[in-house]
Amino acid sequence: MWRTPMYRSVFTLALTSAAAACLPAQGGDAIEHEIVEAVAKAVEKNYVYPDMGESAATLLRGALASGDLDELEGNALASELHAMLIGHTNDLHFAVRALPEDWTPPNSEEEAQQRRAPQPPFGFQSIERLDGNIGYIDLHGFASADAIADTVEAAMRLVQGCETLIFDLRQNGGGDPNAVALITSYLYDPSEPVHLNSLYSRPDDSTTEYWTHTEINTELAMPDVPVYVLTSRGTFSAAEEFSYNLRNLKRATIVGETTGGGAHPVDFMLLHSDQTDLYYQLVLPNARAISPITKTNWEGTGVTPHIACPADEALDQALHAAYTRLLASGNEQVRFGIAALNARLAPLTCSTAELNAYAGDYTDREFRVDADRLMYRRVGVSDFRPLVCVEADQFIIEGVDGFILEFDRDASGDIIAVTGQYAQGHSDRSVRSGVEN
Repeated sequence: MWRTPMYRSVFTLALTSAAAACLPAQGGDAIEHEIVEAVAKAVEKNYVYPDMGESAATLLRGALASGDLDELEGNALASELHAMLIGHTNDLHFAVRALPEDWTPPNSEEEAQQRRAPQPPFGFQSIERLDGNIGYIDLHGFASADAIADTVEAAMRLVQGCETLIFDLRQNGGGDPNAVALITSYLYDPSEPVHLNSLYSRPDDSTTEYWTHTEINTELAMPDVPVYVLTSRGTFSAAEEFSYNLRNLKRATIVGETTGGGAHPVDFMLLHSDQTDLYYQLVLPNARAISPITKTNWEGTGVTPHIACPADEALDQALHAAYTRLLASGNEQVRFGIAALNARLAPLTCSTAELNAYAGDYTDREFRVDADRLMYRRVGVSDFRPLVCVEADQFIIEGVDGFILEFDRDASGDIIAVTGQYAQGHSDRSVRSGVEN
């Protein structure tokens, strides 16, 4: 029995005796000749590309006949078959695994469903609202759409009203294509369904189309909110579909690294060896994605980002792009986000003379230079803290977001005051000692 194509591994009740599944065994001296033949037969019959499936099966049978696999069992055999299949097809969705010796199959479909049921938080690692009213969702997987519908709605409610939305898929290895469609649905007008992707299944010789949903909570839809998607080389499978769909629909800006390049959904076969009483799992790519726009997919090539950068810099790059756009639209609040980014990525270096020009007493604020650092305190309120220069005459307290100190100069360029600006929207000005108000 074969399950509905999925983009990532789950448990399955599909249990086949290798002896019953295989053709007349070749290389009968191999400990697990029946397992090898069962894998070969399954690949030949179901791999998404028939010619490649046939040649891969021939490769496995050749290794079996030559005796190369005679002494292998368990993890050693699984690793060898895994390497042979990927080496021959370059399909990173292929996998062969030996299950632990004490592993037992589920006794019923109900138990199988319990084993493979996703657990909260269903891949949603964090949901935040960043400076500048930017929503951020760190998603580590696309769990079954049926299981996560309520969680997705709750996540979108948390970022409701944001001016930009960032999906972090840098640690997302894939999942359910239905979940991709569900989450994407919140980025479009529910009254106008969008064709996202299609999947062709070789075993069924059928094609299934995936569209945005019309029955989501319309109050949470964000069809006009700019979207950024963060990627890495480890972004794979369904996470790549999410990125690929939005890129080709011109709905998102992709930031980071080119993704892993896996566009073939898989089914799972559980095999039992009568010879060794071991269980093996074959992860078999038997379908392929077909974009309604490109008429192809990202298999072997990955999804190319709009803004290419190392994965660990992707969030900063996306924030920089988002802040720049928001600032140009008149959103002054993003100044605090820009200041925090500049402090982390490109702080300005001031000479000793420049720092000394800022030092002094300003009403209820005090600045001094210590070890080539400008230090600051609010008199009677705090101890001295180091400052970081983020723009000309602008500083933030090291490690503190949402607050900017901006020095004011007179017409001759002398510093006469400093203004504290707060993310909450207010400010207060302190005049330098000796300067008339």
